[in-house]
Amino acid sequence: MGRDLPEKIRHAADAAVVISVIGLFVLMFGAAHLEAPFKKLFAALPAHKLVQKLEHWLLMAIETLRQLGIAGSATLLLQSFIVWFCEGMIFVSAARLIGLSTDALGPWEAVSFANLSYMLPSSPGAIGPFEWATKSALVSHGAPQANAAVFGLAIHAWMLVSVTGAGGIIFLLHRIRTHNHTPLLQEIETLPEELPE
Repeated sequence: MGRDLPEKIRHAADAAVVISVIGLFVLMFGAAHLEAPFKKLFAALPAHKLVQKLEHWLLMAIETLRQLGIAGSATLLLQSFIVWFCEGMIFVSAARLIGLSTDALGPWEAVSFANLSYMLPSSPGAIGPFEWATKSALVSHGAPQANAAVFGLAIHAWMLVSVTGAGGIIFLLHRIRTHNHTPLLQEIETLPEELPE
């Protein structure tokens, strides 16, 4: 796909990747030093509800990263890589299972686009954007449009059933193992409104 794009777009994409990687490392290794500059920046901005909300969420994210520390951030990055690799292998395996004609990067781009599609406003579970993003990524790597659309529907159904099912089983086993028989709605009522500091 990238070879067919104009040179300016390829350079912009490369620059975006470099900026993202640098930003990730700055957040991982410099979170402790970012809080004061951001507070000064937001103090200089006009007092607006949206600015205050943005400041609140950004400072909470920085505080979380600061509390995690470098080792915790590196561990989280490694775990994220492992989980995304496993998810990518599900896409690769499913594409090979049904004989979807695409190049080697097609399923990997599809998993990336599918995950990014969750940021688009849609119905619960990203039904619609997930399939569209998966189909678009696969078509851009040579897959027939109809096959890519069916693949998007099938992989979303599989991911929804397998991930939700595994999470549900783990949740129920945890409740059984801890002998927690309190109805969920009552248990939710006892939760604190804010996280402890």
